[in-house]
Amino acid sequence: MRQMAINLFPAILLAGPPNCGKSVLSYLLTQQLRQLKISHYLLRAAPDGEGDWFYRGQAPVVRALRLEHKRAYSNNFVAHICAAIKERLVPLLVDVGGRPQGNQMDILRACTHSILLYRDEAEKDQWMSALHDMNLQIIATLQSDLNSTDEIIQAFPVLCGRIGGLAREPAQRRVGMTFGALLDRTAGICRYDEDRLEQHHSRFAPFKIFSERQAGERLELPSSGDNLHWHASDLPRALALLTPGESMALYGRGPVLLAAALSAAVLPAEMSIFDVRYGWMSLPLETPGRSGAVEATVRRWRSEALGGEARLWELSLPLGVIEPADFRLPEGLETGEAVVLSGRLPRWAFAALARALSPRLRWVGVVDARASQVIVVAGEGVGRCAAL
Repeated sequence: MRQMAINLFPAILLAGPPNCGKSVLSYLLTQQLRQLKISHYLLRAAPDGEGDWFYRGQAPVVRALRLEHKRAYSNNFVAHICAAIKERLVPLLVDVGGRPQGNQMDILRACTHSILLYRDEAEKDQWMSALHDMNLQIIATLQSDLNSTDEIIQAFPVLCGRIGGLAREPAQRRVGMTFGALLDRTAGICRYDEDRLEQHHSRFAPFKIFSERQAGERLELPSSGDNLHWHASDLPRALALLTPGESMALYGRGPVLLAAALSAAVLPAEMSIFDVRYGWMSLPLETPGRSGAVEATVRRWRSEALGGEARLWELSLPLGVIEPADFRLPEGLETGEAVVLSGRLPRWAFAALARALSPRLRWVGVVDARASQVIVVAGEGVGRCAAL
Protein backbone atom coordinates (compact mmCIF):
# COMPACT_ATOMS: atom_id res chain seq x y z
CA MET A 1 0.00 0.00 0.00
CA ARG A 2 1.28 3.47 -0.88
CA GLN A 3 1.69 5.68 2.17
CA MET A 4 0.58 9.31 2.12
CA ALA A 5 3.37 11.82 2.73
CA ILE A 6 2.78 13.98 5.81
CA ASN A 7 3.84 17.62 5.75
CA LEU A 8 5.47 18.29 9.12
CA PHE A 9 5.71 22.07 8.69
CA PRO A 10 2.99 23.97 10.59
CA ALA A 11 0.41 26.17 8.84
CA ILE A 12 -0.89 28.61 11.46
CA LEU A 13 -4.22 30.25 10.66
CA LEU A 14 -4.96 33.81 11.80
CA ALA A 15 -8.73 33.58 12.28
CA GLY A 16 -11.47 35.95 13.34
CA PRO A 17 -14.10 38.42 12.13
CA PRO A 18 -13.34 41.41 9.87
CA ASN A 19 -11.55 44.45 11.28
CA CYS A 20 -10.29 42.79 14.44
CA GLY A 21 -6.59 43.23 13.62
CA LYS A 22 -5.66 39.88 12.02
CA SER A 23 -3.66 41.37 9.16
CA VAL A 24 -1.80 43.76 11.44
CA LEU A 25 -1.05 40.93 13.88
CA SER A 26 0.20 38.67 11.08
CA TYR A 27 2.46 41.47 9.83
CA LEU A 28 3.88 42.07 13.32
CA LEU A 29 4.43 38.34 13.88
CA THR A 30 6.24 37.84 10.58
CA GLN A 31 8.47 40.85 11.22
CA GLN A 32 9.47 39.57 14.66
CA LEU A 33 9.98 35.99 13.41
CA ARG A 34 12.36 37.38 10.81
CA GLN A 35 14.18 39.27 13.56
CA LEU A 36 14.58 35.92 15.34
CA LYS A 37 15.88 34.39 12.06
CA ILE A 38 13.07 31.84 11.96
CA SER A 39 12.42 30.71 8.38
CA HIS A 40 8.72 30.92 7.50
CA TYR A 41 6.36 32.55 5.02
CA LEU A 42 3.33 34.77 5.55
CA LEU A 43 0.66 33.60 3.11
CA ARG A 44 -2.02 36.24 2.64
CA ALA A 45 -4.99 34.05 1.79
CA ALA A 46 -7.31 36.87 0.74
CA PRO A 47 -7.27 38.67 -2.65
CA ASP A 48 -7.26 42.12 -1.04
CA GLY A 49 -4.07 43.52 -2.55
CA GLU A 50 -2.16 43.79 0.74
CA GLY A 51 1.48 42.92 1.39
CA ASP A 52 4.28 44.04 3.72
CA TRP A 53 4.55 47.18 1.60
CA PHE A 54 1.01 48.13 2.68
CA TYR A 55 2.20 48.55 6.29
CA ARG A 56 5.47 50.31 5.42
CA GLY A 57 4.81 52.69 2.52
CA GLN A 58 3.32 56.14 2.42
CA ALA A 59 -0.39 55.90 3.20
CA PRO A 60 -1.85 57.67 0.10
CA VAL A 61 0.28 55.60 -2.30
CA VAL A 62 -0.20 52.17 -0.73
CA ARG A 63 -3.95 52.63 -0.26
CA ALA A 64 -4.38 53.57 -3.91
CA LEU A 65 -2.32 50.55 -5.03
CA ARG A 66 -4.33 48.25 -2.76
CA LEU A 67 -7.63 49.39 -4.28
CA GLU A 68 -6.26 48.90 -7.79
CA HIS A 69 -5.31 45.27 -7.09
CA LYS A 70 -8.11 44.19 -4.77
CA ARG A 71 -10.11 41.24 -6.15
CA ALA A 72 -13.00 39.03 -5.10
CA TYR A 73 -12.54 35.39 -4.11
CA SER A 74 -12.72 32.91 -6.98
CA ASN A 75 -12.64 29.13 -7.20
CA ASN A 76 -9.22 29.40 -8.85
CA PHE A 77 -7.88 31.57 -6.02
CA VAL A 78 -9.18 29.20 -3.33
CA ALA A 79 -7.68 26.16 -5.08
CA HIS A 80 -4.34 27.98 -5.47
CA ILE A 81 -4.18 28.92 -1.77
CA CYS A 82 -5.19 25.43 -0.61
CA ALA A 83 -2.46 23.89 -2.76
CA ALA A 84 0.10 26.39 -1.42
CA ILE A 85 -0.78 25.39 2.16
CA LYS A 86 -0.82 21.64 1.56
CA GLU A 87 2.46 21.68 -0.40
CA ARG A 88 4.27 24.15 1.88
CA LEU A 89 8.07 24.01 1.93
CA VAL A 90 8.49 26.13 5.09
CA PRO A 91 6.31 26.95 8.14
CA LEU A 92 3.39 29.19 7.20
CA LEU A 93 1.35 31.96 8.79
CA VAL A 94 -1.99 32.09 6.95
CA ASP A 95 -3.91 35.38 7.05
CA VAL A 96 -7.44 34.63 5.86
CA GLY A 97 -10.30 37.04 5.10
CA GLY A 98 -12.78 37.88 7.82
CA ARG A 99 -15.92 36.24 6.41
CA PRO A 100 -14.93 32.95 4.74
CA GLN A 101 -17.86 31.02 3.31
CA GLY A 102 -18.57 28.13 0.96
CA ASN A 103 -15.41 26.61 -0.49
CA GLN A 104 -13.33 29.35 1.16
CA MET A 105 -13.59 27.22 4.31
CA ASP A 106 -11.26 24.74 2.59
CA ILE A 107 -8.44 27.25 3.20
CA LEU A 108 -9.04 26.98 6.95
CA ARG A 109 -9.25 23.18 6.85
CA ALA A 110 -5.86 22.99 5.11
CA CYS A 111 -4.15 24.58 8.14
CA THR A 112 -2.77 22.79 11.21
CA HIS A 113 -2.96 25.42 13.99
CA SER A 114 -4.96 28.57 14.67
CA ILE A 115 -4.79 31.91 16.48
CA LEU A 116 -8.23 33.42 17.07
CA LEU A 117 -8.92 37.14 17.45
CA TYR A 118 -12.41 38.28 18.44
CA ARG A 119 -14.17 41.36 19.81
CA ASP A 120 -17.01 39.90 21.87
CA GLU A 121 -18.13 36.55 23.28
CA ALA A 122 -20.62 35.91 20.47
CA GLU A 123 -17.85 36.15 17.86
CA LYS A 124 -15.61 33.95 19.98
CA ASP A 125 -18.24 31.21 20.36
CA GLN A 126 -19.02 31.23 16.63
CA TRP A 127 -15.39 30.92 15.58
CA MET A 128 -14.41 28.42 18.29
CA SER A 129 -17.16 26.09 17.10
CA ALA A 130 -15.90 26.29 13.52
CA LEU A 131 -12.25 25.76 14.49
CA HIS A 132 -13.05 22.74 16.67
CA ASP A 133 -15.00 21.16 13.79
CA MET A 134 -11.89 21.54 11.61
CA ASN A 135 -9.70 19.84 14.22
CA LEU A 136 -7.16 22.69 14.26
CA GLN A 137 -4.83 22.94 17.22
CA ILE A 138 -5.68 26.25 18.89
CA ILE A 139 -2.66 28.25 20.03
CA ALA A 140 -4.42 31.36 21.36
CA THR A 141 -7.83 33.01 21.72
CA LEU A 142 -7.43 36.75 22.20
CA GLN A 143 -9.97 39.53 22.57
CA SER A 144 -8.81 42.38 20.36
CA ASP A 145 -9.50 45.95 21.43
CA LEU A 146 -7.52 48.74 19.81
CA ASN A 147 -7.47 50.84 22.97
CA SER A 148 -7.23 48.15 25.66
CA THR A 149 -4.18 47.22 27.68
CA ASP A 150 -2.74 43.75 27.26
CA GLU A 151 -3.78 41.10 29.75
CA ILE A 152 -2.94 37.40 29.97
CA ILE A 153 -5.76 35.46 31.64
CA GLN A 154 -4.41 31.99 30.88
CA ALA A 155 -0.99 31.02 29.57
CA PHE A 156 -1.38 27.25 29.05
CA PRO A 157 -2.44 25.11 27.30
CA VAL A 158 -4.11 27.83 25.20
CA LEU A 159 -3.01 31.46 25.50
CA CYS A 160 -6.09 33.49 26.48
CA GLY A 161 -6.43 37.19 27.22
CA ARG A 162 -6.69 40.62 25.66
CA ILE A 163 -4.48 42.31 23.09
CA GLY A 164 -4.51 45.97 22.09
CA GLY A 165 -2.72 48.32 19.75
CA LEU A 166 -3.28 46.43 16.48
CA ALA A 167 -3.62 49.64 14.48
CA ARG A 168 -2.87 49.92 10.76
CA GLU A 169 -1.12 53.26 11.20
CA PRO A 170 2.44 52.70 12.51
CA ALA A 171 2.24 55.74 14.78
CA GLN A 172 -0.77 54.26 16.60
CA ARG A 173 0.51 50.68 16.69
CA ARG A 174 1.93 49.13 19.87
CA VAL A 175 2.79 45.73 21.27
CA GLY A 176 2.66 44.48 24.85
CA MET A 177 3.02 41.37 26.94
CA THR A 178 0.23 39.45 25.20
CA PHE A 179 1.94 39.88 21.84
CA GLY A 180 5.24 38.82 23.43
CA ALA A 181 3.68 35.63 24.80
CA LEU A 182 2.05 34.88 21.45
CA LEU A 183 5.33 35.45 19.63
CA ASP A 184 7.12 33.01 21.96
CA ARG A 185 4.47 30.37 21.32
CA THR A 186 4.49 30.90 17.55
CA ALA A 187 8.29 30.94 17.34
CA GLY A 188 8.48 27.63 19.21
CA ILE A 189 6.13 25.99 16.71
CA CYS A 190 7.85 27.44 13.63
CA ARG A 191 11.47 27.08 14.69
CA TYR A 192 13.49 25.00 12.25
CA ASP A 193 17.22 25.41 11.81
CA GLU A 194 17.68 27.97 9.02
CA ASP A 195 20.93 26.50 7.71
CA ARG A 196 19.43 22.99 7.56
CA LEU A 197 16.39 24.28 5.69
CA GLU A 198 18.61 26.06 3.18
CA GLN A 199 20.74 22.95 2.78
CA HIS A 200 17.61 20.86 2.18
CA HIS A 201 16.25 23.24 -0.45
CA SER A 202 19.68 23.63 -2.08
CA ARG A 203 19.97 19.89 -2.70
CA PHE A 204 17.55 20.23 -5.60
CA ALA A 205 18.99 23.41 -7.14
CA PRO A 206 19.73 22.98 -10.87
CA PHE A 207 22.68 25.41 -10.87
CA LYS A 208 25.21 26.93 -8.51
CA ILE A 209 23.42 28.71 -5.65
CA PHE A 210 23.45 32.50 -5.37
CA SER A 211 22.40 32.99 -1.74
CA GLU A 212 20.89 36.42 -1.12
CA ARG A 213 21.73 36.10 2.57
CA GLN A 214 25.38 35.36 1.91
CA ALA A 215 25.59 38.10 -0.72
CA GLY A 216 24.13 40.64 1.70
CA GLU A 217 26.57 39.65 4.41
CA ARG A 218 29.45 39.90 1.95
CA LEU A 219 28.33 43.40 0.96
CA GLU A 220 27.92 44.29 4.66
CA LEU A 221 24.34 45.43 4.21
CA PRO A 222 22.47 46.71 7.26
CA SER A 223 20.08 44.13 8.69
CA SER A 224 17.52 43.47 11.38
CA GLY A 225 17.16 39.80 12.23
CA ASP A 226 17.16 37.93 8.94
CA ASN A 227 15.95 41.02 7.06
CA LEU A 228 18.69 42.46 4.87
CA HIS A 229 17.96 46.04 3.84
CA TRP A 230 18.58 46.22 0.10
CA HIS A 231 18.50 49.60 -1.63
CA ALA A 232 18.74 50.71 -5.24
CA SER A 233 22.40 51.69 -4.78
CA ASP A 234 23.24 48.10 -3.74
CA LEU A 235 22.21 46.59 -7.09
CA PRO A 236 25.45 47.32 -9.02
CA ARG A 237 27.50 45.83 -6.17
CA ALA A 238 25.33 42.70 -6.11
CA LEU A 239 25.68 42.26 -9.88
CA ALA A 240 29.47 42.48 -9.52
CA LEU A 241 29.34 39.23 -7.51
CA LEU A 242 28.08 37.29 -10.54
CA THR A 243 30.41 35.11 -12.59
CA PRO A 244 30.01 36.08 -16.28
CA GLY A 245 28.43 33.35 -18.37
CA GLU A 246 27.61 31.15 -15.36
CA SER A 247 24.05 29.89 -14.79
CA MET A 248 22.56 30.77 -11.42
CA ALA A 249 20.02 29.45 -8.90
CA LEU A 250 18.72 32.34 -6.77
CA TYR A 251 17.84 31.46 -3.17
CA GLY A 252 16.45 33.84 -0.56
CA ARG A 253 13.60 36.18 0.25
CA GLY A 254 15.05 39.52 -0.83
CA PRO A 255 13.13 42.30 -2.57
CA VAL A 256 11.65 42.24 -6.07
CA LEU A 257 14.22 44.73 -7.30
CA LEU A 258 17.09 42.35 -6.47
CA ALA A 259 15.53 39.27 -8.10
CA ALA A 260 14.65 41.27 -11.22
CA ALA A 261 18.13 42.78 -11.52
CA LEU A 262 19.92 39.44 -11.08
CA SER A 263 17.66 37.60 -13.51
CA ALA A 264 18.44 40.10 -16.27
CA ALA A 265 22.14 40.44 -15.48
CA VAL A 266 22.89 36.71 -15.72
CA LEU A 267 21.82 36.60 -19.38
CA PRO A 268 22.51 34.75 -21.63
CA ALA A 269 23.18 32.06 -19.02
CA GLU A 270 20.27 30.14 -17.49
CA MET A 271 18.45 31.20 -14.34
CA SER A 272 16.32 29.49 -11.67
CA ILE A 273 14.65 31.00 -8.63
CA PHE A 274 13.41 29.32 -5.46
CA ASP A 275 9.77 29.96 -4.60
CA VAL A 276 8.13 28.65 -1.41
CA ARG A 277 5.05 27.71 -3.41
CA TYR A 278 6.70 25.86 -6.32
CA GLY A 279 10.28 25.12 -5.30
CA TRP A 280 12.89 25.69 -8.02
CA MET A 281 11.53 27.45 -11.13
CA SER A 282 13.31 28.08 -14.43
CA LEU A 283 12.91 31.54 -15.96
CA PRO A 284 11.60 33.31 -17.98
CA LEU A 285 8.58 30.97 -18.15
CA GLU A 286 7.46 32.66 -21.34
CA THR A 287 4.94 30.64 -23.37
CA PRO A 288 3.17 31.59 -26.61
CA GLY A 289 -0.38 32.84 -26.86
CA ARG A 290 -2.51 34.99 -24.60
CA SER A 291 -3.80 34.48 -21.09
CA GLY A 292 -6.45 36.12 -18.94
CA ALA A 293 -4.32 35.53 -15.85
CA VAL A 294 -2.56 38.91 -16.17
CA GLU A 295 -4.02 42.25 -17.22
CA ALA A 296 -2.08 45.42 -17.93
CA THR A 297 -3.09 49.07 -17.95
CA VAL A 298 -0.55 51.21 -19.77
CA ARG A 299 0.12 54.90 -19.31
CA ARG A 300 2.92 57.24 -20.20
CA TRP A 301 5.27 58.23 -17.40
CA ARG A 302 8.04 60.78 -17.60
CA SER A 303 11.09 61.37 -15.44
CA GLU A 304 13.95 63.70 -16.30
CA ALA A 305 16.11 61.88 -13.74
CA LEU A 306 15.76 58.66 -15.77
CA GLY A 307 16.20 60.25 -19.15
CA GLY A 308 12.71 61.01 -20.38
CA GLU A 309 9.57 59.05 -21.12
CA ALA A 310 8.70 55.44 -20.37
CA ARG A 311 5.64 53.23 -20.37
CA LEU A 312 4.31 52.35 -16.94
CA TRP A 313 2.61 48.97 -16.92
CA GLU A 314 0.11 48.53 -14.07
CA LEU A 315 -0.09 44.73 -13.93
CA SER A 316 -2.95 43.01 -12.14
CA LEU A 317 -4.34 39.51 -11.63
CA PRO A 318 -8.07 39.35 -12.36
CA LEU A 319 -8.21 35.87 -10.79
CA GLY A 320 -6.24 37.02 -7.75
CA VAL A 321 -3.37 34.59 -8.46
CA ILE A 322 -1.15 33.43 -11.30
CA GLU A 323 0.28 30.00 -12.03
CA PRO A 324 3.61 29.69 -13.89
CA ALA A 325 1.86 28.01 -16.84
CA ASP A 326 -0.28 31.15 -17.28
CA PHE A 327 2.67 33.54 -17.56
CA ARG A 328 2.69 35.72 -20.69
CA LEU A 329 4.60 38.80 -21.76
CA PRO A 330 2.49 41.97 -22.10
CA GLU A 331 1.77 42.87 -25.70
CA GLY A 332 2.70 46.06 -27.53
CA LEU A 333 6.24 46.58 -26.27
CA GLU A 334 8.49 48.41 -28.69
CA THR A 335 12.20 47.70 -29.05
CA GLY A 336 14.34 50.39 -27.43
CA GLU A 337 11.56 51.67 -25.19
CA ALA A 338 11.81 51.97 -21.42
CA VAL A 339 9.22 50.18 -19.28
CA VAL A 340 8.28 50.45 -15.62
CA LEU A 341 6.60 47.43 -14.03
CA SER A 342 4.13 47.86 -11.19
CA GLY A 343 1.60 45.57 -9.56
CA ARG A 344 0.98 42.87 -6.99
CA LEU A 345 2.71 39.99 -8.77
CA PRO A 346 4.85 37.19 -7.33
CA ARG A 347 8.56 37.93 -7.17
CA TRP A 348 9.26 35.22 -9.75
CA ALA A 349 6.95 36.99 -12.22
CA PHE A 350 8.88 40.26 -11.91
CA ALA A 351 12.14 38.37 -12.33
CA ALA A 352 10.78 36.58 -15.39
CA LEU A 353 9.55 39.84 -16.93
CA ALA A 354 12.86 41.63 -16.37
CA ARG A 355 14.78 38.72 -17.86
CA ALA A 356 12.55 38.49 -20.92
CA LEU A 357 12.23 42.23 -21.58
CA SER A 358 15.73 43.57 -20.91
CA PRO A 359 17.30 42.44 -24.24
CA ARG A 360 14.72 44.40 -26.24
CA LEU A 361 14.38 47.58 -24.15
CA ARG A 362 16.56 50.52 -23.22
CA TRP A 363 15.91 49.92 -19.54
CA VAL A 364 13.43 48.16 -17.25
CA GLY A 365 12.32 49.57 -13.91
CA VAL A 366 10.11 48.42 -11.06
CA VAL A 367 7.98 50.43 -8.66
CA ASP A 368 9.06 50.34 -5.01
CA ALA A 369 5.78 51.21 -3.25
CA ARG A 370 7.47 51.49 0.15
CA ALA A 371 9.64 54.38 -1.03
CA SER A 372 7.21 55.66 -3.71
CA GLN A 373 9.91 55.50 -6.38
CA VAL A 374 10.90 53.80 -9.62
CA ILE A 375 14.16 51.80 -9.61
CA VAL A 376 16.03 50.73 -12.75
CA VAL A 377 16.78 46.99 -12.51
CA ALA A 378 17.98 46.18 -16.05
CA GLY A 379 19.55 47.93 -19.02
CA GLU A 380 21.03 51.42 -18.85
CA GLY A 381 21.89 52.70 -15.39
CA VAL A 382 20.95 49.84 -13.07
CA GLY A 383 20.37 51.27 -9.59
CA ARG A 384 19.18 54.69 -10.73
CA CYS A 385 15.89 55.80 -9.19
CA ALA A 386 13.32 58.56 -9.42
CA ALA A 387 10.23 59.61 -7.48
CA LEU A 388 7.05 57.90 -8.66
